[in-house]
Amino acid sequence: MCVPGDAPPVLRVLLVSATLEGGGAERQLSELANYWAARDVTVTLVTWTGADATDFFRLHSRVRRVRLNVVSDERGFLRRLAFNVRRIRSLRRVLLAERPTAVLSFLTETNVLTILAALGLRTRLVISERANPAFDTTVSRVWSALRRCLYSRSDLVVAQTHAAAQWIASNCGARTRVIPNVLRILPVSEREREPLIVAVGRLARQKGFDLLVRAFSQVAADFPRWSVAILGEGTERKSLLQLSSDLGVADRVVLIGQVEDVDSWLARAAVVVQPSRFEGFPNALLEAMGMGVAVISADCPSGPSDLIEDGVNGRLVPVEDVGALSAALRQLLSGPDVRVRFGREAAKVREQFHPDRIMAEWNRCLLAQVCTD
Repeated sequence: MCVPGDAPPVLRVLLVSATLEGGGAERQLSELANYWAARDVTVTLVTWTGADATDFFRLHSRVRRVRLNVVSDERGFLRRLAFNVRRIRSLRRVLLAERPTAVLSFLTETNVLTILAALGLRTRLVISERANPAFDTTVSRVWSALRRCLYSRSDLVVAQTHAAAQWIASNCGARTRVIPNVLRILPVSEREREPLIVAVGRLARQKGFDLLVRAFSQVAADFPRWSVAILGEGTERKSLLQLSSDLGVADRVVLIGQVEDVDSWLARAAVVVQPSRFEGFPNALLEAMGMGVAVISADCPSGPSDLIEDGVNGRLVPVEDVGALSAALRQLLSGPDVRVRFGREAAKVREQFHPDRIMAEWNRCLLAQVCTD
């Protein structure tokens, strides 16, 4: 029987991810690996990438790292099929060699391949969706169809929100469990906050940074000391730079790129904005709240409303509503007392999403004998 906060005895966990090159899902998987490794669990972390891909997240010295080096941009149905067969065979060889007590996989494509690689093996298989499939448009029709057919072959599917879990149960016939993100242990900063708005995430349309730029442009003239820093990298960089220039705020909206030390930015920021069009469970928002920053988030599906009570520990605004976002920015930029109050209430997530509390749930789910409702 697993004791909450402790790792299960003699557990050998094998974790599967596409990469460790950055992203919220990869951060969470790294946090899980490090937590277990620090408690003498045997942990192996497998990715499709090879030695040429640099891991963005640091791993505990006891985590065994396996790089399968099966990454390709093959075109054409038959070539892609053959490539995915190679991925399945490569992972199956690792599973046969490691004989893990439990396997945990993240994200749709990797989940499907892991299910196929583990067919017939006597190991507990838990997979996890890191977005709400009802709104995630990044998954192709083929992978979506495979998800519907194969997820029920796993022992359990972990979702981050009840809405996502309900979709998976209804559409995939799979057994589900809701486990929110772990909030890693964050530093406590006493430094004075700057007139700085920070946003964190991939530069992708999903994250809605174009909406933030537009909203900021509507209030920028009234708050000349304030600026925006967007941390992350992606395909929308060029369009965001152009938009900032077109709206006359190019000198006050800076695209920082991908950074390791997000904490130092959160310690400086007076406001953090998450303008996403949809989310799984916004890790950047959770960490900002844990750092005691006043936050504004789009009330997108799904995740932000699980964290924010509007007007109590932050602001929720309708999705893609630039006017509402600019009004919320105006409220916080002009109200230092409101920022302090929101930040103080937001910091309470440190206890709610403490690693010991969330990891106790993962421990239960990775042991079949205690994973009961």
